[in-house]
Amino acid sequence: MSQTHGARTGFLSPYRVLDLTDHRGALAGRIFAQLGADVVQVEPPEGVDARRIGPFAPDGRSMTWAAHGAGKRSLVLDPERSAHRELLRDLVARADFVLESRAPGEPAWLGPEVIEAANPAAIHVRITPFGLTGPRAADPATDLTLWAAGGPLLPTAVDGDPPVRMSVPQAWAHAAADAVGGSLVAHFARLETGRGQGVEVSALRSATQCTLSASLAPAIGHAGFALRPSFAAPGSSRRGPMKSKWRGRDGLLEMPFAMGPATGAFTNAFFAWMHERGALSERFAAWDFRTLPARLLAGEIPDEAIETLQAETAAFLAGIGAVEAVETAIARRLLLAPIATIRDLVESPHLAARDFWETSADAEGREITLPGPLARTEVPAFAGPRPAPAKGEHSDEVLNDWLGGPDAERAPVRPAKAGGALAGLKVLDLAWVVAGPMVGRNLADHGATVLRVESSRRIEAGRNSGPYKDGVYDPALSALFQNCNAGKRGLCLDLTQEAGRAVVRDLVKWADLVVESFAPGRMDAWGLGYDALREINPEIILLSSSLMGQTGPWAKLAGFGNVGAAMSGAQALAGVPGRMPVGPSGPYTDFVGPRYGLALVLSALDWRRRTGRGCWLDLSQGEAGIQFLAPAAADYAATGRVAEADGCRDPGMAPHGVFPCAPGADGAPRWLALAVRDDADWRALTAALGRADWAADPALADLAGRKAAEAALDAGLAEWTAARGAEAAEAALLAAGVPAHRVADYADLWADPQLSHDGHWISLPHPLAGETWVEACRFRLSATPGAPARCAPTFGRDRDWALAETLGYDPERIAALEAAGALS
Repeated sequence: MSQTHGARTGFLSPYRVLDLTDHRGALAGRIFAQLGADVVQVEPPEGVDARRIGPFAPDGRSMTWAAHGAGKRSLVLDPERSAHRELLRDLVARADFVLESRAPGEPAWLGPEVIEAANPAAIHVRITPFGLTGPRAADPATDLTLWAAGGPLLPTAVDGDPPVRMSVPQAWAHAAADAVGGSLVAHFARLETGRGQGVEVSALRSATQCTLSASLAPAIGHAGFALRPSFAAPGSSRRGPMKSKWRGRDGLLEMPFAMGPATGAFTNAFFAWMHERGALSERFAAWDFRTLPARLLAGEIPDEAIETLQAETAAFLAGIGAVEAVETAIARRLLLAPIATIRDLVESPHLAARDFWETSADAEGREITLPGPLARTEVPAFAGPRPAPAKGEHSDEVLNDWLGGPDAERAPVRPAKAGGALAGLKVLDLAWVVAGPMVGRNLADHGATVLRVESSRRIEAGRNSGPYKDGVYDPALSALFQNCNAGKRGLCLDLTQEAGRAVVRDLVKWADLVVESFAPGRMDAWGLGYDALREINPEIILLSSSLMGQTGPWAKLAGFGNVGAAMSGAQALAGVPGRMPVGPSGPYTDFVGPRYGLALVLSALDWRRRTGRGCWLDLSQGEAGIQFLAPAAADYAATGRVAEADGCRDPGMAPHGVFPCAPGADGAPRWLALAVRDDADWRALTAALGRADWAADPALADLAGRKAAEAALDAGLAEWTAARGAEAAEAALLAAGVPAHRVADYADLWADPQLSHDGHWISLPHPLAGETWVEACRFRLSATPGAPARCAPTFGRDRDWALAETLGYDPERIAALEAAGALS
């Protein structure tokens, strides 16, 4: 598939976005710009703060701004001047979307009531740390403390070391991407009613998606559930999870000891390869990693055996290079991949084959290289590359373009249709696990009819992953499956049979959108590729979500988001300098991909509404993950610097880290994340700690001095936190106005007063369990809020609805399908 570039092309090219965000929401405007919208960044006279956030090129350019400002136009206005505020109101009147990123109580360009009065049709998006209201809405926060509050930081505490974050901040990126999805859902409501509405995104809620539904374990009684379990028996000396990072011949490799029914077969295949190469002791050759957890927990396998197995694995992988690892993983379907650095990504032959990187030059001829299109497609879906603007570069141009013509015509106001913003949208969901199903979940929350097709014979990994009700394995009661599929209808089909595939073809005639996440080439092999689908339904939109994309030399690499994180650079960026990386929490790109997937399908649906054309969207989870690392990629291309893991330190803040607290009541380690943003935070911290010596030391009065003394400051902070419980330490620092949060475990999340205030936990009736719990949508719409209408389907729950009511099959045909085993 080729990619078309050009000025003002893209799915969203008719729309105007007024971007009032700072660094916390800048990625939202960047995504809108990539999709073709005219995005105007309104800056104060000193410039938006993202221009002052590193990394920096030798000429002083911020690579954060270069990445998140690309594709936008810049307009400078002074919020202190009444004439400029009036101009801003005029711009709001002509905007389709207005983006903000500020906490309650922070100064605003314009109040929400002014924005609504100026343009009742505008979608007003507010990205906040904790929400617009609630007990923690006004708490100070940073990327680190939000990551701690939302749950993804905890699983990175390995071998007794403090948790670590990725050195390229991520919390605000997740929230910004959610803001785009929420904006477009609200846009579909506006198409029906002619009215805009508010969209509210909390970075706290967005971060919880990165717990892989482990946050639901307390709700369903799965005590002790962990994303990185040790499977250690009582009395075992093992304390942490088994290794997943290894030193290869020419770099680091990712190969987890995946266990259990969902992923154990991959590990069996890896050790079969080792055995064939004569590198595995015979006593390990018969181990079945699908059932190994039970044997470990029962104490059947001594710690010595695990240590020996890990030593043999390390010795074997030490002789395996990156190219051999990928080629063997593809050939044998292994969870094995090189841990890519930013350099590896920019120089990747796979990404080059997919035309992923885009280079543009500014007015001074300075080039910048950034991640390119959000997906591959044959249609003009995306804008061409444009560098981030200089401050005020387009001020006159924007005022002329936006204000020089007649006022925009607005559709007449009409009543909202029943059923939600997306009522009437029909989605055939052939995806599995997380990355694909979460797209359908968000659509179902807002009224789309989503039919989830699966097999009861080959149970998908999402059902085979916990947490489970009361901690008892049951594919019907997986919290992960429930969370990713709430609100959908369900049908079982055996797609290995032609009879099952024939039903899919009939469903394609019914559907507006198909979402699938099979291995590249599988849909074509079944006669269900895009060319076949558009013969059936010329306006069909197909979203194919895969690890590495549908094309390129590594397209058929298998795996989950942990492999995606390795191939996208994320694994290399979480850890302690000079040591093996820890990597981010869970299958990380599974949490990034669906956010881009939602924005893509909604943009494509709007484009189809205007053009009558369908399309195929090839979304790579790995490439989606790289979009979140764009500042580091821009920095490498500009300077040759390769971003590295840096524990929890931050070049623009000090102190900044995670510190040990007194153990919890259960004896578990507890931690506190804190960040000193500026000199005012420093003075507040020293007062809260009673450290008059620190306060009086002129060498510590500014950032440079504190960075120079960071090790000593960290030691002093660790001494203070270790004498206190995490909750007490958090409360003391928040009372002083210092960003701080305990590193939340899943019980903390379940009890979090802000999440409870927001209605984040939703109870749904379940035919087998009585009730089940899921998380609410990450974005909140003020006029057309969304929520799941039903629990996730049990196997084949909606067969009669799908086959008889929707497709009109008669009882004889359904019986014939049943007899042939096609409905299983």
